Amino acid sequence: MGLVRRVSAPALLLLLGLAGSVSASPRLRLSTAAVGPINLAVGAAGPLQTIEAYNIGDGDLALTATTTAPWLNVSIGETGSCAQRAGICTPIRLELNTQGLPKGGHTGVVNITDPNALDAPQFLTVTVQAGGAVPARIEYFVTPGGTQEYTIRAGNNLNLTAATEGPEWLSLPVEGMGSFRYDFNYRVIASHLPAMAEGDFNGTLTVSGSVIPEENVAIPVTLRVASAPIYNAPAQLQFRIAEGGPAYVTAVELPNRGYGQVLASEVRATTDSGGEWLSAEIFADGQAYLVRITQAGLTPGVYMGTLTVVTNAANAEQLIPVTLDVMPAAAPALDYSTLANTLRVNPASVMAPGMLARIRGIQLTAQDPASAESAPWPDTLAGTRLLVNGIAAPLAAVSPEEIAFQIPEAIDPGDAIIQVERDGQPGNQILASVAWRAPRLELSTDSFGKVLFDDGTLAIPEVYGGRPAVPGDTVTIHLIGLGRTNPDSGTADPVQVSFGRSIFTSGAVVDATPTLVPDNPGRYIVTVQIPESAPRADRVDLAVTADGATSNTVQLAIR
Repeated sequence: MGLVRRVSAPALLLLLGLAGSVSASPRLRLSTAAVGPINLAVGAAGPLQTIEAYNIGDGDLALTATTTAPWLNVSIGETGSCAQRAGICTPIRLELNTQGLPKGGHTGVVNITDPNALDAPQFLTVTVQAGGAVPARIEYFVTPGGTQEYTIRAGNNLNLTAATEGPEWLSLPVEGMGSFRYDFNYRVIASHLPAMAEGDFNGTLTVSGSVIPEENVAIPVTLRVASAPIYNAPAQLQFRIAEGGPAYVTAVELPNRGYGQVLASEVRATTDSGGEWLSAEIFADGQAYLVRITQAGLTPGVYMGTLTVVTNAANAEQLIPVTLDVMPAAAPALDYSTLANTLRVNPASVMAPGMLARIRGIQLTAQDPASAESAPWPDTLAGTRLLVNGIAAPLAAVSPEEIAFQIPEAIDPGDAIIQVERDGQPGNQILASVAWRAPRLELSTDSFGKVLFDDGTLAIPEVYGGRPAVPGDTVTIHLIGLGRTNPDSGTADPVQVSFGRSIFTSGAVVDATPTLVPDNPGRYIVTVQIPESAPRADRVDLAVTADGATSNTVQLAIR
């Protein structure tokens, strides 16, 4: 059952005390983490929204709720029977005073907390679409033979009619288009047909029958077909930072769904309310751009801006809305729902001693982002510590919104409290589940695992840049989550490596002893010889089992 490490008496007393606090603490849960988008006419107030908070721990919740969005009014109702689940809930009511909002999308964030509850605070996003969900125009960009889909997420029944010049390249799937539609999501698909050349094509989408006047319009629709890059731009960028904190900088890549490579030549930033809090610049020779948020002088509230990104793509100039939510300076807060191993493979919430993990939050440091320079990693970085059952975790990287860390090897299986501490100020506490071992295999590309030959070539088909293995070959498998290691040898307890296991067969199984990767905390390699009984295929399932815990399944090629 793993390599047992003794825990000192003071540490044991601390762990016992934390275990007691876990059993007596309430744990916050919300019926949803997002409300909307809610479509409404410009100048109209939105309908009252209610979500429910409930307790999956012990004791009672004592909730408060705040928001920086001026059009949101939040109140806590009386605790009683849940409306959507069995048990006791506390209603949280959201009044939408949206009469003064201009046409477009608007998002507010509600901070729901209880200072004595685990997994609190939690943040609820509320989105409204003033003027409805029907856009002013729709532009499609596809490569020859391609298709693109646009979804109108309405709040009521719509009647849609499509018309095009030339071939009928604009279609409306008939499923769910009747009056009994539940979700009011309308798919509008543009397709390049075989008889069509490259170039621009025009059409019209006529919308009628909506209770929102602005949605009953004829929308111009354009289809551009080009053998060129196509920038798959984000619908919006949203940032949430603390008042008075450091400037925030992030790189935004340029995903491509066309030919060639998308490269940016210019990026411009404007703000609706003036000021210079938003700026951007080209990065990595045009392969990305940097967005900088400078909140100095900004008071708590919601700020809007726009990025104009100019590229070599067929859709050469894209406007990307930017929303900035400046929150009052407060204690650091972790988001319990974001705890995951660094590989982000399911089940992501199960940790193991020594496992590499990440967690997101807000105001996690008041300094600029920092990374550990070398192993062993420090337990304090950028003025921040992360405690797991009171034991400081080794930190790989810290930024205001994310911490990359290693679960301390001294942690025993069971419930574990994770708490952030910034410049000596304790933050909230979240609860994690720790097992003796939780193996997770690294991926190289697609669904293929990081399985290497001695020369560094991947054991994947040639078409993906590697070469298939053959029985008798020796390969090295990379993984994390194997629990405590022997400090003298740098090894973990043996594991079983299975090739081609399925519900119908046990596959070929090989026993192996994992070893730590030098100067890479928490990362292991397992070196095995491909057995003669292993299946032959371009995609052979590979998994690792450690003390009854089975990893995610990846693939390798065996010829």
